[in-house]
Amino acid sequence: MLSKLSLIIFPICLIAATTFSKPGSNQQNDQKTIYDIESPVKISIKADFDHIINNREIEQLPAEILVTIDDNSEKIDAFIEVRGNFRRKKENCDFPPIRMRLNEGEVEESIFGGNKNIKIVTHCKEKSNQFLQFMAKEYTVYKIHNVIATYSFKVKMVEITYIDENDKVKPITREAFIIEDVEHLAKRYHMYEFEGRLTADSIDHDNLLTTSVFQFMIGNTDWLIQFSKNLKFIRDENKTILVPYDFDYTALVGTDYTLEGGYTVLMFPQRTFKGPCYGMGELEAEFNRLTDKKDEIMQIISTSAYLKSKSKSEMKNYINEFFSIIKSKEKVKQYFLSRCK
Repeated sequence: MLSKLSLIIFPICLIAATTFSKPGSNQQNDQKTIYDIESPVKISIKADFDHIINNREIEQLPAEILVTIDDNSEKIDAFIEVRGNFRRKKENCDFPPIRMRLNEGEVEESIFGGNKNIKIVTHCKEKSNQFLQFMAKEYTVYKIHNVIATYSFKVKMVEITYIDENDKVKPITREAFIIEDVEHLAKRYHMYEFEGRLTADSIDHDNLLTTSVFQFMIGNTDWLIQFSKNLKFIRDENKTILVPYDFDYTALVGTDYTLEGGYTVLMFPQRTFKGPCYGMGELEAEFNRLTDKKDEIMQIISTSAYLKSKSKSEMKNYINEFFSIIKSKEKVKQYFLSRCK
């Protein structure tokens, strides 16, 4: 199957790895991890990719990871596995999303800095460059969330070469982005991950307000507190925080897995406010806070090295539409308040 695909193939030469300078033991608070580095990052993953691409079972397979930043390289033994639901299926994606599981003994002192379970958002469709734009848009949504939310996942765009250890599949090099481990995210805020079921009443008030308005901003209805759908929860003795992730079904990204210009009912993106009922005063305070961030949001889109001009225009137009809505009291009543009467 893969021999017929239009792949970007680079000859691979695994060089002897040199290590990055080792950080101090206080890594959760002080260490710069791969997510904090501005330099381009190249990663090669050597594993049984013939099995991964053709079978899609969620099972851990041994892998060799080589990370290269500037002139430094670091080699790490790890495991990888196919992850996800919709994108894992062959009929939806030629190449599945995967997860790296790094060995705890090595990862603490590595460039990954304690991130043990790292999600990789891959290119999905081999024959379509459009899917690289969908991926770049989703990455940009994470970067926007970093700006407007107190609690958010760090992400890093990287170039990954996937090498089949049995040489049954030619090496594939594509852009992808990696997402911070939720355990590492929680530790950054001196909290811990909570995996039980919750209701809206259990969530920190300000955090839920910001998250709900953000999801409306990006046109995301694919989230649900009661079933932890596309949400992670972290908590301490005082509060419980929700952190959203997985934005491919949002209107701001607009992923069309059919490549036919249409969406299934599940994926149809729209602006619907799914948060609890808030008063006009609370909403206006949040709207004002976001308006103060508007220039920064637009700058993230404008300066992206991964978005093409058409994608930038589409994203800016959708964000501008959001700011037009929140400036109008009539539209605020229509979108945010009418269902609460």
